Amino acid sequence: MTTSETILQTLKPGDLEELASITGKPCVSILMRTHRSGPDTQQGSIRLKNLLNDASKKLKSLEHDDAILAQVKEGARESNFWQHQGEGLAIFVTPDKCRMFRLNREVDDIVHVGETFLLLPLIREQGNRDRYFVLSLTWDEAKLFQRRGESLEVIQTDSLPAKFNDLILPRDPEVSLQNRSHQSMGNSGGSSTAMFHGHGQGEDKIEADREHYLSLVGEEVVGAMYNTGLPLVVVATEEVGGHFRAVSDVSVDAKVDASPSQWSEVELRDQAHQAIAPKLESSHDQFGERFGTAMAQSKGSNDIADVLDAAKNGRIDSVMIRDGARELNRVNQVVIETLRNGGDVFSKLDGDSSDEAEVAAIYRF
Repeated sequence: MTTSETILQTLKPGDLEELASITGKPCVSILMRTHRSGPDTQQGSIRLKNLLNDASKKLKSLEHDDAILAQVKEGARESNFWQHQGEGLAIFVTPDKCRMFRLNREVDDIVHVGETFLLLPLIREQGNRDRYFVLSLTWDEAKLFQRRGESLEVIQTDSLPAKFNDLILPRDPEVSLQNRSHQSMGNSGGSSTAMFHGHGQGEDKIEADREHYLSLVGEEVVGAMYNTGLPLVVVATEEVGGHFRAVSDVSVDAKVDASPSQWSEVELRDQAHQAIAPKLESSHDQFGERFGTAMAQSKGSNDIADVLDAAKNGRIDSVMIRDGARELNRVNQVVIETLRNGGDVFSKLDGDSSDEAEVAAIYRF
């Protein structure tokens, strides 16, 4: 094991598929709720210790060596580990590797030992009309919010919120062209990249710096939104918003073409909601309509046994998992097999479906 294998990471595209591909004896999954700040962060180490004790008992009961958990203990001893958490922590351990992920959602405390990892709690949500992201963006500052209920909560990433000069370092005339400086940013134990630039003079330099600024903001937003299934509203002038969409890989679901600096947080919330509300309504029942059509054409099922068999044979195009599914192991296996075969997996809130089925799958054939 190397230190790089136990460093705290953020889930990014491809991570769930990679985790789904792993089979081992054993695969240990530890999930727990964490806190971004405040005195509750100090309770994390105690709760993790209790979960590790639980994991040790489960490993021994299955005649596995619990020495593999030493990887977790080593990683959690990193300086400031508990001060740089998100809403949750996911730890995945095999005899030769440990990966730790900072989550952008709350998860229940759970320990799972099997031949595959427990990925069910990490699949994206869909159809939640009261939650979405709002990016407040100007040439001077970038701030990401998430709407939860009636409030906007600031989302802290490795580098956001940030002023322009937090991401683009002031120019030094003695610095050679294209010299890059890696600077640790205040909110994380990791590092973010701030840059010096030397692209010509005058307006060319300003344009180059602005493109890099927007590109770095885009990378932070992609990381914060990954696997949440939540839409994004960008609030920016037409000039700033247009440049942002041109230089970043961020999928923008709605936009408000105005400077966010003119509004209070409440006014920003209301403007963003007005822009995204129609799309939230239209997308809410989209899967239900597709699923109904698929069932009528014998290309869908909500029978867990049939869906699991289809998942193993690569037949699933997309599958909805009911939040609070009772058949944990079988439903988790549906998630694993669907991800392995390139299908789409998401969850809906308990009671959001018209029946009590654990799963609803649309087949490719």
